Amino acid sequence: MAAGRGYRDAFVSAHFEQAGLAGPAHRHALTAAREATALSAHREALALYRRAQRNLPAGQALPEQAALLAAIGDEAAAVDDNAAALEAYEQAHRLLAGAGDRLGAAAVVARLVAVTHLLGEDLATRAGRLERALATVPEDTAAPVRAALLSALAAAYMLDRRLEEAIGYGERSLAVAGDDTASLNTAATLGSVLVFAGRMDEGWAMLEAAVGQATERRLEAEAARGYRMLGSCASVLVEYDRAERWLAAGIDYAERVELWNHRHYMAAHLAHVQWAVGRWELADRTAEYALADGRGGITTRITAEHVLGYLAMGRADWARAGELLGDALRQGEAMAELQRLSPALWAWPRRPCCAATTRRRSPCATAGRRPRTGSATPPTCSRSWSPGSGPGWPARDPTRPSSGWPRSPGPWPPARSPAPWSPSTHGRGLLQLARGDPPAARAALDRAAAGWAERRRFWEGTWARLDQARCALKARRVAEAATLAREARALAGQVTARAVVAEADRLLAGAAGDRAAAPWAPLTAREFEVARLVAAGNTNRQIAAGLFLSPKTVGSHVEHILAKLGVARRAEIAAWVASLPSASTPAGD
Repeated sequence: MAAGRGYRDAFVSAHFEQAGLAGPAHRHALTAAREATALSAHREALALYRRAQRNLPAGQALPEQAALLAAIGDEAAAVDDNAAALEAYEQAHRLLAGAGDRLGAAAVVARLVAVTHLLGEDLATRAGRLERALATVPEDTAAPVRAALLSALAAAYMLDRRLEEAIGYGERSLAVAGDDTASLNTAATLGSVLVFAGRMDEGWAMLEAAVGQATERRLEAEAARGYRMLGSCASVLVEYDRAERWLAAGIDYAERVELWNHRHYMAAHLAHVQWAVGRWELADRTAEYALADGRGGITTRITAEHVLGYLAMGRADWARAGELLGDALRQGEAMAELQRLSPALWAWPRRPCCAATTRRRSPCATAGRRPRTGSATPPTCSRSWSPGSGPGWPARDPTRPSSGWPRSPGPWPPARSPAPWSPSTHGRGLLQLARGDPPAARAALDRAAAGWAERRRFWEGTWARLDQARCALKARRVAEAATLAREARALAGQVTARAVVAEADRLLAGAAGDRAAAPWAPLTAREFEVARLVAAGNTNRQIAAGLFLSPKTVGSHVEHILAKLGVARRAEIAAWVASLPSASTPAGD
């Protein structure tokens, strides 16, 4: 009666199930589930598909059973219940393979592998599944199935930054895909590969086009994946304006279509951006929520733990940092993907409590420091690397390089790397400082600081200021060192970056000690004599007569004083002298 009166299929199917009428319950539940899927009501669709499965009529054909299981897998994956999705996909695959439907079984594998990846399956196992499925598909038929499998292989190798292999599989996929959904997934993958390979304009354009086309065609899974790839790539490659824009749009889209794994993963990457640009309180909340909500996918968990570990590290909470980064590293090693490993490796040498831990050299951790053929990623990590600039380093003398520094067996990739100059310039400045060349170190560190600021990279930017302060102290520019240290301390204090604050305080104490020991710093003793006489209102000729120097020599001293103090007029020299607490005239040079 309810069916005849126009009640919704979901309502009708529930009453048929309660009445024990399996056939009608199955039929109406299946119709309602498809309607719910079309409306992006994935939780409701999953419950209805499961009702349809519970009421499966006896003797139902195997293809229909497999299709129902695959639909359950799709909806479970959409709501981030990846364990249930894997179980459904595996059952569908077994049914189809057992029935001799090799093509149907192969068609399930790409979706199945996407879920095993989220559950932490390693690259070799996933690639093996895909290659075996691909071998069962004839080359001259079933283009959509081949395209989907090739696209999945491209994505798998892209995540490990094996870019040449990813490009090869991606191009093969596009060649056979035509205008189906596989072509959009492949375009998103290839676009990501291209930006990592340094072909930025081409890659970003391909990614944005993939998102636009998928959205226009209402292909929700493909659109959400496109947002995910675009936003996370921008996050990793320090394109923070782009990352914030696309991640925010992607999170909003994924929420509206109830694709929760994509939503939680993008939230974890948004937290990384918020950490990177210095919005630490917001990053803390975003990452905690992503970690709590995104338990269904290990990639979300790893990314959120990286962010929370970085925050703990910056706040000098070494125990929490070790716990979070250690768990992320273990999960990443199990997956054997550079993208999962490298962020934890980026942080590991910076932890002062990791001396015992770093004795453990896993093959994956070693691989994380080794550049791969075809990879545009710097050998130590996929994110920006600033050697020596972290909370594990500050108390060390920069003239004595630490054995804990990340090491590279060779030069970084040249122009193919999207932005190699800023990390390498920073590292070069530290090495020049360690070798006793403050002028060259200052030039390099100034460029590095400007580069980090341009990229809105808070963490390296504040440490770059402190490295500039160290360089200034080395060159006896005490006032400049104190100014830089105070600037870094003020920025760090705003986000409770206690590790940075502690190092800034150490440098300020050092600057105060230098000023107390030599109140005329950064001037030499002779320059200070000249400065005092300038402050007293003497001309260069009068100073020359009083000090038995030539006027030319006095003029040279005045030029050096102006340069060292960073001022332009003699009145500013007088103001600087007046600012000193008390000082007797030093002995001559």
